[in-house]
Amino acid sequence: MLQALQIENYAIIRSLKITFDQGFTVITGETGAGKSIIIGALSLILGKRADTSVLHDKSRKCFIEGTFDISQLKLQDFFLQHDLDYQDITYIRREVTENGKSRAFVNDTPVNLTVLKELAETLVDIHSQHNNLLVNNSNFRIDLLDQYAQNATLLAQYKELYSSYKRTEKRYQELLSLQQQQAQEQSYLSYVVQELTDAQLNSGEQESIEQQIALLTHAETIKSKLYQSVRMLEEEEEDNLLHRLQIIQDNCHSISAYDKDIAELSQRIDSSLLELKDIARELSQKENRIEVNPQELERLNERLDLLLNLQHKHHVDNNEELIALLSSSEEKLQSMSANDEELELCHRQCEELMAQTLKAAQNLSDSRKKSIGHFEKEMKSKLQLLGMEHGDFRINITQQEQVGNNGIDTVQFLFSANRGSELQEIEKTASGGEISRLMLALKSIISDNSLLPTVIFDEIDSGISGEVAGKVASLMQELSNKHQLIVITHLPQIAAKGKLHYFVYKNTTEDKTFTQIKSLNEDESIREIATMISGEHLSEAALKTAKELKNN
Repeated sequence: MLQALQIENYAIIRSLKITFDQGFTVITGETGAGKSIIIGALSLILGKRADTSVLHDKSRKCFIEGTFDISQLKLQDFFLQHDLDYQDITYIRREVTENGKSRAFVNDTPVNLTVLKELAETLVDIHSQHNNLLVNNSNFRIDLLDQYAQNATLLAQYKELYSSYKRTEKRYQELLSLQQQQAQEQSYLSYVVQELTDAQLNSGEQESIEQQIALLTHAETIKSKLYQSVRMLEEEEEDNLLHRLQIIQDNCHSISAYDKDIAELSQRIDSSLLELKDIARELSQKENRIEVNPQELERLNERLDLLLNLQHKHHVDNNEELIALLSSSEEKLQSMSANDEELELCHRQCEELMAQTLKAAQNLSDSRKKSIGHFEKEMKSKLQLLGMEHGDFRINITQQEQVGNNGIDTVQFLFSANRGSELQEIEKTASGGEISRLMLALKSIISDNSLLPTVIFDEIDSGISGEVAGKVASLMQELSNKHQLIVITHLPQIAAKGKLHYFVYKNTTEDKTFTQIKSLNEDESIREIATMISGEHLSEAALKTAKELKNN
């Protein structure tokens, strides 16, 4: 139950504090005085978005706080789930700063708007005259029917499955799109892998080929130079280098006994002679191995051309990068194969979830259909109470081809105000006053089946007058027996039913206009109701009528 509402610096409200009680509270006042602004401020602490336009004084923040008795609502688990301090008397506060930033608090603990809205949905139901158009909205009609049928559990189960299906279906579409995007890339990668695989690339091959080409290209010159070097070292020439060095070795050996230094030099000559003999042998072997082979040179050049062309084609600098490209292309192809597997798995999950979602949607639809008869019966009864003795109301449910956020159903409300008239959709046949009464009847039925402690009607009595207004007032009074009811009204018949009566008015000071509110006692309430009946000039007849309305 809403116990109190404090508003600071909101729209044309400078500062207000209103206390509420159980039962029926009415709020009256001239048009434009700020009655609906009070409900707008309440909406802020129930999760409505805000900006700097709500600030009356742009130099200071807006502050709105509601005090709620939640002792009978069993909300301890909600508070525990969101790490909030549970109190039977709970304070919800909303602040909008000068720069437009908004903050919300529950018992002084900061919360986001999602949590605030979730809490608000258990506390207050606000219905304004603008909401009368909601009766034309299929989702609103489905929501009313679900509330009446108490489908909260079935609906939650369905929505969870539907959300899972939509997420999986979205992922499937993403994978499908990715697969289509990758089709060309996959074809290209397959070509690259095949081309590089056919090339039989080997690490270090390019350097080896380049060395071999250099050797074969200059084979004749190398072979000639090696041959000449070998001959100069040891071949048949009598004056070859080794022969001369042998003579030097013999000479030094013959005199080494006479001088220590000559002996050392002789040993060095021995080492040099051995080394030169080894060199001569290796040069000879090298010269023998080198062949002039034009065919091999041509083959190697062709192979090198292939490697260089592949490098140029694939924008890499060397053979090692070609090998790396082959490896990465193979990995990408494997990854794409994995995506194909994920696509197939995701497709199967979609089918399974769709089957489960359809089953849940059908369960929800069956429950709705079971409740229709009772709902229609209660609506006809309420319409009779509201002066529509011959009013008829039917609910028509048809199933769509595809599931949606609320299941598989489309719900129509059919209405006829007069006996013998054809039932038609409400938006096609009901007048403004009839829609107001229909909405009141609907909200009355739903509220009877709801645990919401507080119901607020903001001028939903548009288009209603005379005897019908009294019937509307009686229905509201009946509703107030089960709920805290707060009604903003222009009808004296409704105002007279209020247990508490608040009067909203404008007060102008220092060239500024502010909204004020005051609680009316019995006599003040009678005078206000009489003013609503007769206008500014009170008459004895109006006062008498007002007293009769209050007494009744």
